[in-house]
Amino acid sequence: MSSDQPGFGRDDLDRLAQRAVDAVLRLVRRAAALARGVLLFTIVCAVGSFLLGIAALSGGIERVWIVLGGFFAVLAIWAILTALLRLRAVRRGADALFGEVRALISGSEQTERTVIETVESADGAGNEGLVVMSRQFSSMQHAIGDRVDQFRGLASALSAVTSFPGLVALAILVSFVFAGLGLLFLIALAL
Repeated sequence: MSSDQPGFGRDDLDRLAQRAVDAVLRLVRRAAALARGVLLFTIVCAVGSFLLGIAALSGGIERVWIVLGGFFAVLAIWAILTALLRLRAVRRGADALFGEVRALISGSEQTERTVIETVESADGAGNEGLVVMSRQFSSMQHAIGDRVDQFRGLASALSAVTSFPGLVALAILVSFVFAGLGLLFLIALAL
């Protein structure tokens, strides 16, 4: 499907809008599944290591650990919960996405081309990673530009999809640091 074809009409725009919504929802489903696993991993690492740190440390360093460890544990859990809640909001607002995508692509030929490129690259991505797929939607997010008020649901969905990799990376990074510290705390408790 290309906008260069004569007669690129209403049915073609409807099909393109539906393909775009399907691509977003497919990515949201995959991302939500990953986020649930990361949430479990983050809770186990952060809370477990936090408690091990309290058991292994004493005195002033224990108080420092409670403040710093608690802050980073909350930060990691907050990051992945934020990602999950944003993805959940996209699924709940899926019905409105079609109309907003349809209105977006009927607005200008450049926007239509951007959506076509995004959808075709997402369709061609197949089993590529979520980070690669989510990056493909940033061009659609830029196409909205200053019209965020006009396309609230779509802007929110694209924001959820494009911010997902950063939030997950933050949670995973902090979780791995907690896992390493937890190992050190276990060694300290064993000695």
